[in-house]
Amino acid sequence: MERPGFTASLVAGGVAGVAVDLILFPLDTIKTRLQSPQGFNKAGGFRGIYAGVPSAAIGSFPNAAAFFITYEYVKWFLHTDSSSYLMPVKHMLAASAGEVFLWCLENFKKRSNQ
Repeated sequence: MERPGFTASLVAGGVAGVAVDLILFPLDTIKTRLQSPQGFNKAGGFRGIYAGVPSAAIGSFPNAAAFFITYEYVKWFLHTDSSSYLMPVKHMLAASAGEVFLWCLENFKKRSNQ
């Protein structure tokens, strides 16, 4: 397995994060409005379901990119044979490492702002 490219991982992760926000943000807005005690129409109905997407997408790009870079590099570091029965473990460890890395970044950011 060859070493993953940093730029390719960065762009792929960032674009994936933005794509998820573009698809799921309006659905989450609709769900929230459906759950509103004042009713769907009074909560805004279908108006402005994309309001706030740009800031969410800008915020998710670096997080998704950092996760994807970590995931790809840990997967490369563990380089088990692709036919190995340990392949699911490799993917789970890589995904866990990506999440732990993001958690560490988030906590470091919070502590430095205090």
